[in-house]
Amino acid sequence: MTTTEPKATTPSPTAAGPRHSRPTAGASPEREPSDGAGGGNDSSGSGGGRSVSVWSVLALIAGCAILVVAAINLPNLGRWGDEHGNVLVFLCFFLVMSIGGRWFWAGVDALWGAIRGKGN
Repeated sequence: MTTTEPKATTPSPTAAGPRHSRPTAGASPEREPSDGAGGGNDSSGSGGGRSVSVWSVLALIAGCAILVVAAINLPNLGRWGDEHGNVLVFLCFFLVMSIGGRWFWAGVDALWGAIRGKGN
């Protein structure tokens, strides 16, 4: 009869929790949560506070404006198609809507990241 010695077990990677919650090698230590007294913005320049760049806010505003103007001009697409060609109007409208949507979502992502505390 053979005896089995207890094996030394090492914790599996999944035992420590999901991969996205585990720190990676060389990762910076977790940020300290703010107490809320600073209004969520850290103007000391330490990088520990939540902030959104001016360009992100401008992209959000410009994207919203482009999308609203495009929506207002939807009834004109037929007339513009008759005057300039359906393909050209469709491609231009698609390009304008794509740029407006890109800027809008870039601004939303930046704001959402700042709200969640991940910075820019």
